[in-house]
Amino acid sequence: MEDRLKQTENHFREIDRWRILLEPREEQGGLSYAMEEAVGEAVARGEAPATIRLWRGPQALVVAKKDIRTPKALRAARMMKQVDWPVYVRQSGGTAVPHGPGTLNLSLFLPRPKEMKWNIDEIYRMLGFPLMRMLERTFGLESCFGEVPGSFCDGRYNVVVRGKKIVGTSQIWKGGPAGLTSKRPGYILAHATLLTRIDREQAVSALNAFYEMAEGTRPVYIDTVATLSSFVSAAPEEVERRTWEGLLEVVRDLTGVRTPGSPSEKEREEAARYQEHCLPEHYEKRLKA
Repeated sequence: MEDRLKQTENHFREIDRWRILLEPREEQGGLSYAMEEAVGEAVARGEAPATIRLWRGPQALVVAKKDIRTPKALRAARMMKQVDWPVYVRQSGGTAVPHGPGTLNLSLFLPRPKEMKWNIDEIYRMLGFPLMRMLERTFGLESCFGEVPGSFCDGRYNVVVRGKKIVGTSQIWKGGPAGLTSKRPGYILAHATLLTRIDREQAVSALNAFYEMAEGTRPVYIDTVATLSSFVSAAPEEVERRTWEGLLEVVRDLTGVRTPGSPSEKEREEAARYQEHCLPEHYEKRLKA
């Protein structure tokens, strides 16, 4: 494991140019999620270097496209909006994830190279590595990658502390290497959500309510999930502050970027245009077409 993590650290060093986007204030509506597409396209076109985005979304359930493509799922999304858990659609796969105050999102954007430099597993390790290093440096917590059956958006690259899932992960490869398999240059997006101090009971209840209406199942078990603050002897607000500061410092160290920035004006404009792609109504229109 140590050898793999050292190799993962080297992958960061091998990339010449990085950018850090720091967005601690949540955007309204689907803009936070549309920004993922706008930043990815900028990285693909070479208008921005490889990027790490640290951000917070509004209180919401964030689902993959496959979870919103049935009439039942669309009705479920409308119902969840009425109880202050609106549903937004993300680019990457997996199942529903809770966002909002008490969560922190890390997104990793890389241009798709002409020659295969990384595989899916290596990208997941690059995604989780900064979070695992932050947990150790800031809080003295040991963590590992692993599956946690019964947790939200389960997979082999959950970040796990003491058998409980505190980070969910997903990724997608879009487009293709320019001039090879696709006329459209592509990018890799990997995304992680860390539960810092969110109300765990409320979040799990919202996840299960959505799936019960959409699929007739209640797939998430509360005992599989934990928040970072549950492992730390400090006020939840203090844990969240230290998490943001600690993670930013780790990312600075890995990338060599000392000053984080914000999305460009062009990225903001494109995100505003892409916002519709993040709304369930967009997929309802396509279903009726």
